[in-house]
Amino acid sequence: MKKEKILFVVASGSGGHILPALVLAKKWKKKNHGKVIFFTGKKKLDQNLLKNEKIIDKRINLSLNKFPGKKIWLYPIFSMQFGLCFIKSFFYSYKYKPNKTITTGGYLSIPVCFATKIFKSFIEIYELNVIPGKAIKFISFLANKIAIVFEESKKYFNKYSDKLVLTKYPLRYSKRDKIFDKNKLINKINKEYNVIFDFNKKTIFLLGGSQGSLFLNNYLKNWLNENKNILNQIQIIHQTGSNDKTDWKTFYKKLNIQAIVFSYKQDLKDFYLLADQVLTRAGAGTLFELEFFEKKSIIFPLIAKTTNHQKDNAKIMLKRNSKIFFIKNSFI
Repeated sequence: MKKEKILFVVASGSGGHILPALVLAKKWKKKNHGKVIFFTGKKKLDQNLLKNEKIIDKRINLSLNKFPGKKIWLYPIFSMQFGLCFIKSFFYSYKYKPNKTITTGGYLSIPVCFATKIFKSFIEIYELNVIPGKAIKFISFLANKIAIVFEESKKYFNKYSDKLVLTKYPLRYSKRDKIFDKNKLINKINKEYNVIFDFNKKTIFLLGGSQGSLFLNNYLKNWLNENKNILNQIQIIHQTGSNDKTDWKTFYKKLNIQAIVFSYKQDLKDFYLLADQVLTRAGAGTLFELEFFEKKSIIFPLIAKTTNHQKDNAKIMLKRNSKIFFIKNSFI
């Protein structure tokens, strides 16, 4: 009897990690008809992104905080969490003997990949941003294959050029998803979301990523208050994220704007199709999806003390798509 193939997938913390990992898992399952074991975090976002995913045969939830860096007092907790993650990963690796381990990054990938390597699993890592994340850099020596989606990423993997493969971003959409009838789509959206969207109005889509963006939310609010002369010409689709406590439905009602407001939604296809203008952060997944649907977008890269990878994503994508992407200069 032929032994069933096993795939371990590791992704947590954001849609940018989890959604492409799901695409890769689906492709593997379609080809191999094996079992998919998905390692992820315990946060609500991780659970929401993965619930009802039928291709996952078993989900393993682990807790691992971000690397403490200079916060020395956090190292005991981090070390304990890391040790527990490794032990659990070792146990499941011993139990299932995975043929392959795929990860799209994140600190959780470190203990899992170390454990699966002991059992000679083929480790395949995907770096989906221009500049590699810390976890991907750290586990590169363990990998049998390193897949990148930006040509510009090659210089960061000089030591591992023999493992490097330039590939397409693992998009969840196909060409048939771009075919639609606008009237039918508006009727569907109006019925589903209890709004009265108009065929002749321009649709603005604010997309703050899986965790939302308070900055973008405030930017749009200020822009609307300063441009009240065009409010009767627009309708809005607004991903607020879960941290914004603004009563956006009341806000739009006062401005007499038809709006769809939501904190997170996994499938954005209908919203992409209807949008005339997108305001967005610069997560790689979002940018590749906007490129796929050819949507005019104003990009506001997130720049923080710990990371500025979105700025590099935005710069490269602007070079590739200068006709549809525009970057706010004050954020570059």
